[in-house]
Amino acid sequence: MKLLEANPYRNCDLGDKRLTDRAVLIAEALKVKYGHPLSEIFQSASDLKRGYEFFSNPKTTFNKLTQPSFKQTAQEIYGIPIVLAVGDTTYLDYKKILEKRDDYGPTGNGGNGLILHSSLALDPDFGQPLGLLWEKLWHRQHKASPPPGETSTAKKKRLKKER
Repeated sequence: MKLLEANPYRNCDLGDKRLTDRAVLIAEALKVKYGHPLSEIFQSASDLKRGYEFFSNPKTTFNKLTQPSFKQTAQEIYGIPIVLAVGDTTYLDYKKILEKRDDYGPTGNGGNGLILHSSLALDPDFGQPLGLLWEKLWHRQHKASPPPGETSTAKKKRLKKER
């Protein structure tokens, strides 16, 4: 069995064994029905509710949930002389979700959401993915609107002060 076929969340440290067990169950369910809505992935309404509670728990941070996968990828690529690392930036646009607008930032073209940078390890000979090396999820800060009637000189001075 390849390392990446094992569930990386068995070694996840969320500070509570119940959360770790829930992470394992969710990962197993996602593996079977990847890409489906959560309402289709979980077998019952109570499982769906527990899934949402898991994701909204302050102990289940993005970093804690991604670290086991990164460690597993590091083990998978150990000893491989050449590994291709392919980077990607994805813009997650949530401009229609008004109640969380302050939690997100501008993404360009009027969008509002999060930015996800990823790096995927690939086998250079066969192009097979070996796993996820790194991910960073962040958002830009909202910029203050310039004062009305601001001249270009005043704008330059204001921007210089902001640096």
